[in-house]
Amino acid sequence: MARDLLYYFLILIFGIPMHECVAVLRDGRCVIEEPCFDLSVMANSARLVSKDVIAADGEKILLRHSSFDKIRKKKNLHGCVLQKILDLFQEVLDKTNGTYVHKNEEINHHTELIHIMDQLRNCVYKKKDRCKKLYKMSEITTTSSPMILEEKMNPNQLAVLQLQKLKSASERVSDVHIQEKVMDELKTLHLYMQGKGFRKNTND
Repeated sequence: MARDLLYYFLILIFGIPMHECVAVLRDGRCVIEEPCFDLSVMANSARLVSKDVIAADGEKILLRHSSFDKIRKKKNLHGCVLQKILDLFQEVLDKTNGTYVHKNEEINHHTELIHIMDQLRNCVYKKKDRCKKLYKMSEITTTSSPMILEEKMNPNQLAVLQLQKLKSASERVSDVHIQEKVMDELKTLHLYMQGKGFRKNTND
């Protein structure tokens, strides 16, 4: 207790800025919280592994960033959608692992990315009951109902749309064209991880 008081006294006297400590004070010591996962590591590996492919139908598996932004602001929606995104990308990485030509002989970035997917799962907020309801909703909702422009959709509708696109891709995951799409979109995957459904720090 005395050490804690001394710490705050020093802050007041010498003007030590509180923001230098990431809001964690343990035993009078400022403990810096580590990020749950450094997404720049993933981005660098993905850049070396991904392919530049223009889909024949012009259709992407992941929603446009402007649409996905609505999902990432909702913790439960973002977390549930991220789990399915990781499922698809890891499955494709597993299937294409043997066909990858290494650009760096010392490091197999393809295999590294497969391991990274597992680490990312640990940083995704999980609420099984919430996710089950959302997944069920995506299965019973049909896109043949009165069409709503993507720009007009609310976060829940966009989450359902994204899940349907992921499911469609998963059902055709052995198709080379689907695999190429996933490998192409791999280089921007780290941008989709950012949001309320992804834990920033290990203690979140």
